[in-house]
Amino acid sequence: MSSESHLQTMVTKVPLELLFTDFIEEEHKAEIPNYTEAWYEVHTRYADLPIIRLSPHLQLYRYLMNQGGDPKLYLDWHTSIYTTRDMKVPISDYDLLEQRRLQYRTMNALFANDKEHFNEDPILVQYNRKGGYFRLKDGHHRAIFQYLSGVRHVPARMTVRDYEEWQHTDAVNQVTEVFSRHLRTLIYTPILNPYFMHLKSERDDVYPTRMDLMMEYLGSSSVRGKRVIDIGCNIGFYARHFTRQGAIVTGYEPMAEHYELARQLNVLERVHFDLKEERFERSSLTETYDIGLLLTVFYHVMDDLPAREAFLRKLDQSVTGVLFWESGAEPEKEKAILLRGTHFDRYEKLGDTEGTGKKREFGVFQKSSYKSGSAI
Repeated sequence: MSSESHLQTMVTKVPLELLFTDFIEEEHKAEIPNYTEAWYEVHTRYADLPIIRLSPHLQLYRYLMNQGGDPKLYLDWHTSIYTTRDMKVPISDYDLLEQRRLQYRTMNALFANDKEHFNEDPILVQYNRKGGYFRLKDGHHRAIFQYLSGVRHVPARMTVRDYEEWQHTDAVNQVTEVFSRHLRTLIYTPILNPYFMHLKSERDDVYPTRMDLMMEYLGSSSVRGKRVIDIGCNIGFYARHFTRQGAIVTGYEPMAEHYELARQLNVLERVHFDLKEERFERSSLTETYDIGLLLTVFYHVMDDLPAREAFLRKLDQSVTGVLFWESGAEPEKEKAILLRGTHFDRYEKLGDTEGTGKKREFGVFQKSSYKSGSAI
């Protein structure tokens, strides 16, 4: 394909997990009218962040959708992008809300009439090859509206070159080879690549997902540079998402099939974390982590007393901040064991979940040295 055709654009659907807010690099600061360092500080607070963690816009649309949100954070954000550059705010808070309300009602009516409406009004994205995700250049409000309306794949306009980078054809065969060798027909969590997006995953494809619950808890606070451990990471879906956000991630996965597929998916999705093929409770792990993920894992060992005690000791030593957890079929029993057997002394329920035929509970454990949400 010619270089000119690579710059042609196309519209395709992008998984929400790959949509990040835009980020203005240092070398482009001069392009901002009336630039100030104070403005750049506001910009970086919400820049290069998963769109599902863009708190001001999320709160605005929850307010407009009568979901109990408060638009104050959005209004403050809007005001700050002008006042930090010593510019007059061009519209009052009241008029801005009315403008956004009209925009919301228009989008809602069009979407209710045609679920494919946004194919004709797509967001604009640019692929970040180094991070394996898309930066949103235009359409933050449209993206948030679709997210809160339950859309998991958002129509987006991109260059043909960006699509081909995302597609990463050279790495697809290695993934399909693992599928074939293990006679695999199901996936537990989504694979965020065009070749595999037709596959229905067993989990994390209906709003609110476990990812949504975690990201809402974390809000807009950066996890860049934070240490994250994903215990029983399966094919690495969550580990890769935290890695995209700049976290330093370690994943433990003892099943050879899952481990092999996670390794190949790291290549395919251009996201790499430290992946270990061993059981967490038997590992020689000595490092500590700010955030732990323990999703539908602990129930496998909780009735095996020696394994359970080893698991709890290792968990308590390694996770110093917060622990995201999803239960098996006996959430109350699991919670009691975890609280009794570790120094996690507070628990906050984030939601009820369901997966692989079981009713589950999702929440976060905290240690008393951390205030709610402050592990990041």
